[in-house]
Amino acid sequence: MILKYSCIDMASDYCPCYLAETGDCVICSILRGQNNCDCRWQGICIFQEFLWNGKKKASSRKMIKAEIVDKKIFTDNLFIFTLKLPKDVHTIYFSQAGTYVFVKSQNSPDFYEVPLCVMDFDEENNLLVFAVQLLGPKTKALFKENKNVVLRGPYYNGIFGLKYIKSSFNRNCLLVGRGIGQASLILVAKSLKRGYNKILAVLNPGSLSYNIAKEILFKEGISVKEVNDECYEEIILEDNYDLIYSAGADFQHNFIYDVIKRNNLKAELAISNNAQICCGEGVCGSCAVNLNGEKIRLCKMQLEGKKILEEGLL
Repeated sequence: MILKYSCIDMASDYCPCYLAETGDCVICSILRGQNNCDCRWQGICIFQEFLWNGKKKASSRKMIKAEIVDKKIFTDNLFIFTLKLPKDVHTIYFSQAGTYVFVKSQNSPDFYEVPLCVMDFDEENNLLVFAVQLLGPKTKALFKENKNVVLRGPYYNGIFGLKYIKSSFNRNCLLVGRGIGQASLILVAKSLKRGYNKILAVLNPGSLSYNIAKEILFKEGISVKEVNDECYEEIILEDNYDLIYSAGADFQHNFIYDVIKRNNLKAELAISNNAQICCGEGVCGSCAVNLNGEKIRLCKMQLEGKKILEEGLL
């Protein structure tokens, strides 16, 4: 087997995971019950790690009680809140592009958890920032909370095509964020900035009627262009971009991919993960899709943005 994908957690503190115990490991063929090893994974052997750990999973994500230190209401359906993490939990583990957590108000039951991408962080003061669009009972319960929340994480598969973001150096990059999707732009921009990349962020407020990433991007020295209509094709064709990151709804991902394909552009494409995510561990099956007869767990498996869209997996 030649790996067409990777597991976001392999070789991390969370590998082997729950799927190793159930015989459903994303990477290891032996843990899936086959006789031969054909994973082509060149890192630490997942099966050996599983044996060394007493045939049990490694560490689990923590349930973390965090204090709400700031909450700002911007529109009828948008608020942004800042959390203070306890001293034994460090924001650096939540600072990677594509990081998300599950959050609920302190007195809500576990099934009220909402997956939210980390919008920004303050390592010095141990703070995390999140943007929330009010959509239903879970987000409404979170909106009413003013003291403490419980979060579970970190999880890292909030973006497909992460390798292009992490490896970009001195390249020309375009970030397109629409609506609540803009929340994921900040960590992407910070990652690309560390690689001395040229960055243009195009912001469309969408149904929020507010560009949530604008202020932070300005502070980071990122060039920002605000748009109110679908003029992405004109902007994409204005410059020779090496990397495009699309953060928004599936129709935006597909539109940008179509522009790249029709115009034979060489730009790599990364996209926000819009799959329905419930547990984040690949166990519940809410994010599972079929790819050529193989079950793909979109909360765990890291694929290329173009492959996702070509196969219609979102």
